[in-house]
Amino acid sequence: MDEISFIYEDNNKLLKNYEMIYAKLLASTKKHLNIEQNLLLSVFFILPEKSLELNKKYRNKEYVGDVISFPIDDPLGIYQQLEFREIGDIFITYEEALNKAKNYDHKIEDEMAWLFVHGILHILGYDHETNEEDEKEMFKLTDKILKDINVSYKIV
Repeated sequence: MDEISFIYEDNNKLLKNYEMIYAKLLASTKKHLNIEQNLLLSVFFILPEKSLELNKKYRNKEYVGDVISFPIDDPLGIYQQLEFREIGDIFITYEEALNKAKNYDHKIEDEMAWLFVHGILHILGYDHETNEEDEKEMFKLTDKILKDINVSYKIV
């Protein structure tokens, strides 16, 4: 059985509402990628200060990110031998998601869904920053996954 651990550094009570949505999005992601192995990951809801700190320390970026993800490397293929695979951590900054939703005229629920899918695809090895072809593939896959829960997200 898949497992998402939720860690709340942001005490906004509304964030609990995303637990079930993220479980559905994880199932949809696995379906589209033909992943049968149980997946384990953590989702941290963080404050802007923590996002800025993570971006500076690990990505050499000087801004508050809406989503930051860190995959778990498995160079020895240990997880291939197990019934489960721990894939990594996703850090979502709700305040930044609210800003982005407002600026681009998105519903916050859609924005939060997109951020989770974006983060999970990154920890599964997808990268939109390498080249245009990879970007198209990642965003097309994101659209398919979101469509499964009736989210239509337009990148502006």
